Amino acid sequence: MKGRLVLLGLITLVLALVLAGCGGKPAGEAGKPSGDQPVIKVGYLPITHSLPLVVADKLDGAAYRNFSLELVPFSSWPELTDALNGGKVQAAITMFELAMVSQQRGIPTQVVALSHTNGDVLVTANGIEKLEDLKGKTVAIPHRLSGHNILLYKALKDKGINYEEVDKLEMAPPDMPAALARGEVAGYIVAEPFGAQAVAGGQGKVLLRAQEIWPGWICCGLVINPKFTEQNGAAVQELVDSLAKAGRFIQEKQPEAIGIAQQYMKIKPELWEMSLEWIDYSNLTPKAEEFNRLQDYLLELPWNGKAGTLLGSQVDIQNLVNPAYAIKAYQKVK
Repeated sequence: MKGRLVLLGLITLVLALVLAGCGGKPAGEAGKPSGDQPVIKVGYLPITHSLPLVVADKLDGAAYRNFSLELVPFSSWPELTDALNGGKVQAAITMFELAMVSQQRGIPTQVVALSHTNGDVLVTANGIEKLEDLKGKTVAIPHRLSGHNILLYKALKDKGINYEEVDKLEMAPPDMPAALARGEVAGYIVAEPFGAQAVAGGQGKVLLRAQEIWPGWICCGLVINPKFTEQNGAAVQELVDSLAKAGRFIQEKQPEAIGIAQQYMKIKPELWEMSLEWIDYSNLTPKAEEFNRLQDYLLELPWNGKAGTLLGSQVDIQNLVNPAYAIKAYQKVK
């Protein structure tokens, strides 16, 4: 009996020590979220615009304290948009024009961070010497509701060329380099690395970079359901902090960033090296004035000859864009 009492005392003491040890750190201190913390599923396309997301996952994925990050790859913008609007993912690295249309349709949508600035290129056949040479020819775009379509429209407008004088063809980005090589299109404007792919292969050249058309160009970023943000503000802040840090890491440690990218995306290192010459990840803070300007062009763009076809009316940009998380993140990232 005495032996049993001693054994019971030892068990009680060990259990007390274990419980004390568990209670000595805040939830998530060890780098793994507790059971009641949310999982943030973030949809993305495996392109350079998503690089901060995968770098953040690699650098911080095991250490998030307020949430668990799950990356969900998609193969097309419509598929990604449907998943975000349908609640299959809580957030996405997506095009801002798609976010505007979603908001117009009454779907809760909010931009909390950019994923890059600049980084889109107009690639043309080697025989195209100037923008005017595209008159009467076909240029591929990834989606009518894309920043790339807006860039093409602005480039033509700035040169006094009627947008309708160039034929537009919506095409999946991976198909564009081959279409250019076969002579099916005279050029295309798209996210990276698909521009670099044609340049590296000798099938085309960069006629214009995004920053030559629109300095400080924005097109994609972290779009999230604001209802999720209201309920999980600390988690969203930690994610944006991580993206800001990842952006600076890419700028300062490009070879290491390319190495990380290789683990998530099947893009050759030489294409990454070329693409990253055109892209900036140093400041991912969204600014309402840039979105107002973007919206103005989207409203003005005459798709099928009629302005206002792509976006029927103005959306509430102040409600769409929330820079607070990024502003706070850059107070920490030096």
